[in-house]
Amino acid sequence: MMIKKSALLFSGLLAVAAFPLLAADTEDLNRLLIVTEVATKTPQTLAQLAPSVDTISGGELKTRQLHSVNEALSYLPGTTLIQTGQTGSQTSLFVRGMESNHTVALLNGRRLAPGLAGLYQLEQIDATFLEGIDLVRGPVSTLYGSDAIAGALNLRMADARKVPQGATFSTFAEGGAFRTARAGQQVMIREGKLGAVVDAGYLTTENDLPETDFRNLSLRGNVAYELGDGVYLDVLGYYQDSRLQVPGPTHSPLFPEPQLNDSTTWLASPRLTIERDGWDFQLYYSRNESELEATRDVFLQDNLLDQASDEAEARVNLKPSKDTTLTLGTAWYSYEFTRTPLVPGAFNTPAGFDYAYWSTFAQIDTKLPAELRLIAGARWDEHDSFESKGTWSVALSRDFEATHTQLFGKVATGYKAPSGQDFVFLDPSVEVALIDPEESLSWEAGVRQHLPQDFGSLSAVFFHNDVTNLVDSVGYPAFPTIVDTETQGVELGLDLHPAQGLTVYTHYTWLDTEIQDGLYFGGYAGGPGDRLPRRPTHSLSAGFCYRTPDWKFGAEVTSAFDRYDSPGVFLDDYAVARAYGSVYVGEQVEFFGRVENVFDADYEYTLGYPATGLGFFGGIRVTF
Repeated sequence: MMIKKSALLFSGLLAVAAFPLLAADTEDLNRLLIVTEVATKTPQTLAQLAPSVDTISGGELKTRQLHSVNEALSYLPGTTLIQTGQTGSQTSLFVRGMESNHTVALLNGRRLAPGLAGLYQLEQIDATFLEGIDLVRGPVSTLYGSDAIAGALNLRMADARKVPQGATFSTFAEGGAFRTARAGQQVMIREGKLGAVVDAGYLTTENDLPETDFRNLSLRGNVAYELGDGVYLDVLGYYQDSRLQVPGPTHSPLFPEPQLNDSTTWLASPRLTIERDGWDFQLYYSRNESELEATRDVFLQDNLLDQASDEAEARVNLKPSKDTTLTLGTAWYSYEFTRTPLVPGAFNTPAGFDYAYWSTFAQIDTKLPAELRLIAGARWDEHDSFESKGTWSVALSRDFEATHTQLFGKVATGYKAPSGQDFVFLDPSVEVALIDPEESLSWEAGVRQHLPQDFGSLSAVFFHNDVTNLVDSVGYPAFPTIVDTETQGVELGLDLHPAQGLTVYTHYTWLDTEIQDGLYFGGYAGGPGDRLPRRPTHSLSAGFCYRTPDWKFGAEVTSAFDRYDSPGVFLDDYAVARAYGSVYVGEQVEFFGRVENVFDADYEYTLGYPATGLGFFGGIRVTF
């Protein structure tokens, strides 16, 4: 497969012209003022944090017509997304070259159960009505405990506590290539002290390969009541149901396979919050369950995978001065996994495990002499099954006001206890509790330069990660094996607003990975000295958007080069482009359309799993 010259030319032109973040609406023009809590669990603007923390606003998602989370993340630096199929198929997220199960996924700060890739099924999360997507790259185990070696991903839906008085209703519908139909509605209401937000999304598509049909329904809701001045009780709810045909790799003689995956997830979480001038307090509980029923497997591996988790956290942020915030918290998390064969056999045996741990954590965010800013934290997780662990993090930064320059650095440790992905096919004789948790030591350093007159910014970050005791497996039924890995790289970004209504961007990542010890994936994917598979050495994304009060238009490209898939297998480089636009008819009606894979690039995410080809889509959105 050769990359089409037109796609490469498009990529080059955008890279020369552009610089990072595509702001969608007027309030997004200065993205550094967007407030996020994912990196510190306290409100922070992106200007206060290192460039390794990024956010995509809800307005940006709407303007760029990014309807799924994995689509949105693919344009951020330091991220690699690999799909084993097309729309709706299992997606792996490698942040800075580390494993998918090293990134914790959250919905409004509540943990979502990991899927078979070790991370919650990003491909099944409808992003249309999200208020934003926040990603922190690098260990945050001091705040989130297990699973946060590579970072944390927080999906923000509208907060019912902050909904303005009155009612707003928004609905949209679109259709297009591959018999795709998508629709969604959102209602926001506030009447006195009661606020509510409910959104729903539905997608059905046949994709462009046989036996790859996908349908997905998602429902989200948040209801809040103000008990007193600054005292709120709210309940967050989430439900997702999907069906996906899984034909297997195209090079298989059995393609297309008839396998069918039915997936259901739900979450319910009440929360109490108190907001005061000198402090704030939060207490929440959440219950999360997910079920995956895999049937019609050609190797008779039909089974039912169930995961359930309970989480509770109490946290207080104390503000003894305007320059200091002290965060103290305690948390509890329990996890249960079961695998039930629907077609019992010698190679399809039941499996299951459960564990729980208590946590205490503390963080200080303060200004030091010489205009330095310190963010330091520590955490202790007391396990009932695996080895208990402590983690820590120290970040220093300094802003030079005269030149609008920020220097920063961070050192942190992380850890991860085994979870569902590690238990799926283990031999019944394996004593799971004897598996050591994974550990990491990571550091990063960089610079961000703000350009005069809010013209934009540029940034450069170097990172290095060492992971030990990586839990892997060999054989079938599987036995655990231990692997040590190292990843390092550089993330470059440039953000520019060269004219009224115009934003252009580019992100570049250089990534170097190596297996230090052990056999990765039982040796199938490599051994000591080999690269980690499915992590391209070079990644580039770029785009632009031009807006007027009545219409918007933009285009963007993402590309990857030097793609190692497995020993002896290198995939062709690729560059894939998309274009989008919309026009308002009055103040309440918007017509929109987009073209995916503009140049019909022929490429595979991984061997045997080609991406979707050229597709046209269009629709209408009404808000009142």
